[in-house]
Amino acid sequence: MTRRDKAGKEEEERHMADGINCCPGISTQGKYYILLFLCILIVIAVTLSITITFLNGKDNSLDGKPHILLVIADDMGHNDIGYYNNQSDISTPHLDQLAREGVRLDRYYGQSICSPARAALFTGRYPYRYGLQGARPILYGALKGLPLNEVIMPQILKKTGYYNYLVGKWHLGYSKWDYTPIKRGFDYFFGMYGGFADYRAHLAAEPDSPDVQVFDLHEHHKKDIRSDGTVEETEQASIDLIKSTWLHHSEKLFTDKAVEIIRNHDSKEHGPMFLTVSYMNPHSPLDPLEEDIDRVPDSVDNTIREKFSALMVGMDMGVRQLTEALKARDMYDNTIIIFTGDNGGAVQGKDQSKSLGGTNSPLRGAKWTIWEGGVKVPAFVRGPGIVPGVVSDELFHISDWLPTIAGMVGAEVKQNLDGFDQSGILTGTANNTDRKDLVLELDPAYQQAAYIKDNFKLILGDPAPKPYNGIYAPLEGDEVRYPDLDDPDSFANFNKDLKEKLTAYITKSDTDKSFDFRDLPEAIGPFEHSSIKLYDLDNDPSETDDLFTKSERFKARAKDMYDHLAVQSQELADLIFYIGDNQDKTSSVKTLTIPGGLTDWTGTEMGKWTPWLRDDTESK
Repeated sequence: MTRRDKAGKEEEERHMADGINCCPGISTQGKYYILLFLCILIVIAVTLSITITFLNGKDNSLDGKPHILLVIADDMGHNDIGYYNNQSDISTPHLDQLAREGVRLDRYYGQSICSPARAALFTGRYPYRYGLQGARPILYGALKGLPLNEVIMPQILKKTGYYNYLVGKWHLGYSKWDYTPIKRGFDYFFGMYGGFADYRAHLAAEPDSPDVQVFDLHEHHKKDIRSDGTVEETEQASIDLIKSTWLHHSEKLFTDKAVEIIRNHDSKEHGPMFLTVSYMNPHSPLDPLEEDIDRVPDSVDNTIREKFSALMVGMDMGVRQLTEALKARDMYDNTIIIFTGDNGGAVQGKDQSKSLGGTNSPLRGAKWTIWEGGVKVPAFVRGPGIVPGVVSDELFHISDWLPTIAGMVGAEVKQNLDGFDQSGILTGTANNTDRKDLVLELDPAYQQAAYIKDNFKLILGDPAPKPYNGIYAPLEGDEVRYPDLDDPDSFANFNKDLKEKLTAYITKSDTDKSFDFRDLPEAIGPFEHSSIKLYDLDNDPSETDDLFTKSERFKARAKDMYDHLAVQSQELADLIFYIGDNQDKTSSVKTLTIPGGLTDWTGTEMGKWTPWLRDDTESK
């Protein structure tokens, strides 16, 4: 010790003694204890202050249930996420990291198109149970939606104490307020009623009238529900929403709104959070943010694929912001995060020479089809209790989420489900799934069906219109390549053919619509019909080797699967059609006058999609 240090120590001891001697009549030892007690009080006070500061803005959940964040991608192909994309033209590092933290589902199926996929997700039941099967989305102006007797995920979670939010795409009907999210169990909704709209102007075309663009963005709170069941939506509120969101990209709007919800959610007041963020990314029209284009890998030199890739990058960055918001509230470790696609990637639009940027390679087919490329999509889940670093090849369908989530949070499900509780696979308490088969499609109008049992897949009827039968490799130019097609039909002819089939089905008598295959030999049956296909998905994931006619053993297996579908066909619900008298092309548009107009908008009037039928109106 230096002299300076020694002198300082003596000075410090002298001041300490002076402090102790300030209390005459108390022993030196007692004064030390008093000083020690005061120091302890100071430490406790500082600790409390730090704790209060730390907890300010943190999650204050008391009931122990996990929060749930459900993220849905729109038209994301099998090969359109980083961990599958071996061409390195898609970069999704944040999604990839989340997948590594939990269970990646490598044998996961959605549906062939968006409305049926979202219906199966929220109901836990196959779409053919309630008439939403087939490649038929619910279009703008449709009179029907997801049937109201279906009890859906947010309604079930609400009974368990969850507070439910939906941000983004709904696409399950809106002709009546009863069909809309705020009347189906969600406490808050900010997003779109329909299938897709312009990313920046949020405009969607009227059916068959592409020149008539109508605004589709809405914000509703549970408190907005009136006593008569309608939802308060003033003209001024609609105008304010249009003006505040005009030319703001929906990817950013949806992410920012979801982050705001996470930051403000009060678990003590509302209970645990169920937040669904349903992005439109990477659905067409391909219009990404410029900043997302800059993040696309340099290897991408194709304009269309670059735009598509940028939309995936943007969603990946959005999910990063959501997880950062969860971590800032200390909610991350107590949040189940589920990521899922809805259907396979879209490879081309109405002009069949132009790509829509997606690729499902090496799987055959695309969105709209029952080939693997149309229904097998990326998905994963991570969160409390879920085993990290697992890649599962157990069969999993999008309808399994409802019973699985219910099983993990202790929610009671009373209705009969097609989905299976897969929580055992996710938590490591079970080695194998109870799901051994899957009815992918059962559609009498389009005369097609698909059924998976073990490693075999049976296809009845035409699995796809011809332009979608290919295996679409990563694109080398803006044009789609057709590796196995000789003379592809045009998209227009495809639509014409499907509408003719649907119209013919509608005009049949009710007794002709049972879809017992052997009662409809002119459609898919009888069993010997050449439209039956059988594939071994373990050895032929690209569905190029049809086994049906190769041996009696395969034919016998196909027969067993065929008979199962014949039984299931007796449980078909009436179809929810999207043509003919199930569309109203004018009543669903409310005209608003916007003072001063909008940038890049001619005139001052704009239409807005909104419910137009009374909730007591019977939709037949």
